[in-house]
Amino acid sequence: MGKTREVFKRKLKMSLLGGLLATTMLSPTYAQSNDESRLAELESKLSQALEMISSLQTEITALKNSETENVETLSIPEETVELVQENTERLEVVEDELLELEDKTGDRALVQSFDALSLDIGGFLHSAVTHVDGRDGSATSFNRQTFEILMRAQLGENWSAFLAQAFIRESAPIFQDDEQRTDPTFQIPGAGISPTVIAWANYKASDALNVRVGRFITPHGIINVDHFPAILLDPEQPQFLRPFGGQSMFANFMTGANIHGQTFTDNGRLKYDLYVGSFVGNPESFNYGGRVGYTFGDTGITVGANLGGGSRVRPSLIGGQSSDYILYGADLLYDKGPILWKSEIFYTNEDHLSDRLAFYTQPAYRLNDQWTAFYRFDFFDDGNDRGNQIEHAVGLNFVPTKNVRLRGIATFKNFEAVEEGLPNGPISEADVRSYQLSATFSF
Repeated sequence: MGKTREVFKRKLKMSLLGGLLATTMLSPTYAQSNDESRLAELESKLSQALEMISSLQTEITALKNSETENVETLSIPEETVELVQENTERLEVVEDELLELEDKTGDRALVQSFDALSLDIGGFLHSAVTHVDGRDGSATSFNRQTFEILMRAQLGENWSAFLAQAFIRESAPIFQDDEQRTDPTFQIPGAGISPTVIAWANYKASDALNVRVGRFITPHGIINVDHFPAILLDPEQPQFLRPFGGQSMFANFMTGANIHGQTFTDNGRLKYDLYVGSFVGNPESFNYGGRVGYTFGDTGITVGANLGGGSRVRPSLIGGQSSDYILYGADLLYDKGPILWKSEIFYTNEDHLSDRLAFYTQPAYRLNDQWTAFYRFDFFDDGNDRGNQIEHAVGLNFVPTKNVRLRGIATFKNFEAVEEGLPNGPISEADVRSYQLSATFSF
């Protein structure tokens, strides 16, 4: 209240000083001249002085009212004032917590965890219908139904875990004729499988050094790492990655340890992966390898070099024993503007089996934010001495919203003829056409 009185006194003094200044300004100037212009000037200054005095009087009145209100406030019971202050403080705490949650989640749903610092849950639903047309027959089936739950937990400042649990009901197209290339059918689906696709824990010492243990994606190439259907233009993947979860060229997944990290340079980013582990189809042997990739600034270009090795189980006709192999590979990615172009090549030197070679190139063009068209040339020599396999795939992706991807894909496959070297004699060339509609809904 004392401060209010001081302000009031100061304002009052200013108003009196303003009036005195106005009178002083008027008298001497009027005595000096009777000129009409001078008189008009003096009248203007007098008007300004009066306006200033009136403004000061208004402020003084407001100060008096404010002082009265402060005095009335003092009459409020002390308990009431304390209660209001306590509720205000609580409200501020709640507002701060809400703002913090909004910063973390935005407009997403929030999941509470037991002991983890944070827990994120997502997943996807993938469905497909496929028609396969061969020389001696055709078949159609709703052959893909996958539901996968993805969870990531932050266990501590440097510790995290990730899980991908899938529920799969599918039937892959096969050929039931003697040559296994002219009469397609679909495998009769069983009760379905529920594999734990990925399950790992990760320790992050720094961006350049992470240690991961558990079941992880084998870090080779481009598409195997980006294997989730929600982001793939063609969920069937190139030939050397089939069957999914197999080891046609290298194992799609590995259970073991993975050291990985990245570092930034003046001109780009260097990323590396090293791993050792076991493939579920040959659990008594260790596979090893890694990849080094470099991204050149904002050019959109990433190049990778791959090296690996280990053992794979030989076919039963050779006794089911393991065969050692060494894997060499390179990959090239261009992703900038409307162009998305992926290319990979892998070669294996096999101990007791025939060597294997696989490569593909897949250019894609983003027509706009929703439509993407692509083509893929895919070559695979799987080492079974039954000839090479070449695929041409063309497709169109439509993304009506960020969580929905719809596809239409046509694939034309050629089986190379083999004239000699087979136990049952030569086999002829064959062409197979397949058409697939698929949809992936992610959340």
